[in-house]
Amino acid sequence: AKELLSKLVVIKLNGGLGTSMGCTGPKSAICVRNELTFLDLNVQQIEHLNKVYGVDVPLVLMNSFNTDEDTNKLLRKYSQIKVSIHTFNQSRYPRINRESLLPIATSFGPDSSDAWYPPGHGDVYQSFFNSGLLEEFIKQGKKYVFVSNIDNMGATVDLNILKFLLDESNGPAPEFVMEVTDKTRADVKGGPLVDYEGKLR
Repeated sequence: AKELLSKLVVIKLNGGLGTSMGCTGPKSAICVRNELTFLDLNVQQIEHLNKVYGVDVPLVLMNSFNTDEDTNKLLRKYSQIKVSIHTFNQSRYPRINRESLLPIATSFGPDSSDAWYPPGHGDVYQSFFNSGLLEEFIKQGKKYVFVSNIDNMGATVDLNILKFLLDESNGPAPEFVMEVTDKTRADVKGGPLVDYEGKLR
């Protein structure tokens, strides 16, 4: 297990605000159980994993321009915890004026923050690369990245999946594995998977 986990990085998508839950600020700062926030629980999960297996799986947060400042303030309280925590920002894209089809933004400053938007989860790959962290982790021998939303407490590191990815006895390992579930009536956000020309996309 130690050898498998030494090749792993955990990324939590932390760009969302808690507006859909009736809160302001990063969703990760919402208290969910025993005065613990989503961020607290994620840090505890990685700390437990590292302690049990004697490893140093890093926790990486993909913030947005909406959550970065508040998240970095929150991270100060974990300075004594044995978890390597890194952050990077996802991109920011300009909102477009419907009539002129031109960007609404007149500057990059905080006075025009409403004229920009974070593009969402699909930006994780390019932003992770642009941050320089991907290159740093590859140099450390990391091979796989586990990605999930910061508020998905059921999404935890599963050694069976990691074994499946790293065990080449069944042929070449897949480059990408995704867990999906059927949508329910409560699932109003998020993109669906589609079967297009016989391929799942």
